[in-house]
Amino acid sequence: MSGSPTTTSTRTRARDVDRSDTCAVLDTALSDGQITVDEHANRTAAAMTATTLGQLDLLVRDLQKATLRNAVAKVRRIDKIWYLAAASAVFATLIGFLTLSADDSPSPPPPAAAEPVGPLAPIVSSTLNTLTASGIGEFIIRYSAKYGTTTIDSVNFYDGYASVTRAATISPNLEEDIDFRGGFTPRDSTSTRAASTVTFDLAAVDIDKLAGYLAGASANLNVPEAKVTHISMSSSGQDPRVSIYVSNDLGASGSMELSPDGRPIRLSPFTPR
Repeated sequence: MSGSPTTTSTRTRARDVDRSDTCAVLDTALSDGQITVDEHANRTAAAMTATTLGQLDLLVRDLQKATLRNAVAKVRRIDKIWYLAAASAVFATLIGFLTLSADDSPSPPPPAAAEPVGPLAPIVSSTLNTLTASGIGEFIIRYSAKYGTTTIDSVNFYDGYASVTRAATISPNLEEDIDFRGGFTPRDSTSTRAASTVTFDLAAVDIDKLAGYLAGASANLNVPEAKVTHISMSSSGQDPRVSIYVSNDLGASGSMELSPDGRPIRLSPFTPR
């Protein structure tokens, strides 16, 4: 109906202009040092293939920004500055050429040939600290860029690596296990995937709230100097859960379960005997 408000959600389909605006935000984040060159490349690739606004929001959620429009304006201003600078350089070169042409002095010798440059070393993705919220956030971005989705069956995060179970690419009736150590390596075998499997959407995880729970795990679970041993995310036939497990060098341990958006579901603190 004409005049009715337009509503959007994370599942709303993205337009080309939305993808372009997101890339502009990533360009700005790279220029002011918020993300590395590798992160910029991975996130830009994900932005260009994103199909929903939720996937685009995931790529810039952890960045400092005003609005997409302001970021685009900033990039356009930078482009304009470079254009004017380039035009000035061309004009100065032209004046210099005319001056030299009018001079009867002999032309200077040609510049020496540059030394040949050897092949550049390939860029290798660094291993993430996948027991931190920021590391998990970057994992989600890389997963989305690799597979074009944020849906999994389950994932377990450990110190420096993760293990993912998902519907196999060749058939949704099969499941595949994937090891992540900075990159994704499928294991050789696949197995039958139950038709009743409930998936988990990584895009639904509130990274900021997850960071808060990880920081407060020692106090909340009554485990002094607690270290996170692993974090799991799955649905397993029930509501989606994020489970955090901690322990310390004295053998005390505890765990907690959260909803993806950060609501506490269950706390199991350490109880001394």
